[in-house]
Amino acid sequence: MRNRRWDFLYDRQRQPVKAYVLERFAEELAAELGAWPPPFVEWVSDELRARYAAGAAARPRDDVLRFALELSRLDLEREFEEVDRRLRAEAHRLQSPAEEAALHLLVRLLTEKCLGLKEHADAMRLSRADLAGCLADVERRLFR
Repeated sequence: MRNRRWDFLYDRQRQPVKAYVLERFAEELAAELGAWPPPFVEWVSDELRARYAAGAAARPRDDVLRFALELSRLDLEREFEEVDRRLRAEAHRLQSPAEEAALHLLVRLLTEKCLGLKEHADAMRLSRADLAGCLADVERRLFR
């Protein structure tokens, strides 16, 4: 007689390790952004904490969060001219200095987290395009 306790393992599809790691990273990042304020990690100095305190005080609107994810994707893809153009053209999306501080905090947080994963998992050969795709997955998870 077969033990049906482990049948669910037979039904699972194989998934490449790289895809699994990016999926789990997107889940964790979406959870961190969902619980405001995101946890400050070692890269945030006291100077930056004071500079972005207004942005970390309250959860930003969804529009600001989407804009931060968009800018982070462009930053990871090294589209710096496009980042500058979007910041000039879409500055009207930010309604207060607190939202501007939150935007800068989020872009820095997202970019640093992604590049930290790339550095930490260097054997996986994650590309910046992989990380930008991961941020698109984070956006889908946050705004279903």
